[in-house]
Amino acid sequence: MVVAQPGNPLQAHFGRYTGALYIVLAVFLVGGLFGALALGTLTVADRVWLIGYIHRFVEVEAVAPTWHGVFRPALTQNLKLLGLLYLLGVSVAGMPFVVIIVFFRGFVLGFSVAFLVGTLHWSGIWLSLITIGLDNMFLLPALLIVAAVGLGFSWELISPRTRDSHPSALEGFAYFTGLVMVMGLVFLVGTGLESYVAPGLVHWLSPWGV
Repeated sequence: MVVAQPGNPLQAHFGRYTGALYIVLAVFLVGGLFGALALGTLTVADRVWLIGYIHRFVEVEAVAPTWHGVFRPALTQNLKLLGLLYLLGVSVAGMPFVVIIVFFRGFVLGFSVAFLVGTLHWSGIWLSLITIGLDNMFLLPALLIVAAVGLGFSWELISPRTRDSHPSALEGFAYFTGLVMVMGLVFLVGTGLESYVAPGLVHWLSPWGV
């Protein structure tokens, strides 16, 4: 799971987690596939309710974008998720739960995009790009990177071979903590796009059928 990489110390440290990153990406893609396939399990009533919910959301944003009161709860939720990944990453017992979180994130995104595109077609494509793709350009890579480094760090703690051949657990903990703090800033940017830019785009583009 941990691969040594040449380069400066920072690159060498995080380069060791390339294998963990591949695992996390694979789990996310599998979750997205299962999410898209889960679309077929919806009943007609479920589809009607979801379509009605989406139309009500677009109608509300078309009248007045919900800029106010959204950023703080969204940021709190996102940072809680980041903090949870951090806690699971520094505890060996949390490794399976990191995988579950990544799988579930892929499942939700796969289901959401498949439903929007499969139901609303071109409008669904634009709506998914605005409401899902815009913020996840920042949130998703940050989440996957933290999950991968968390898995790699936990693996180093339990694997005698990697524990003996790599820096101390304290140094790894310091790097991981610094990474999470930086990714917190990335989450801040992604949440800002989710809370302020996406509603505005839906509002401005709604007259064209988006």
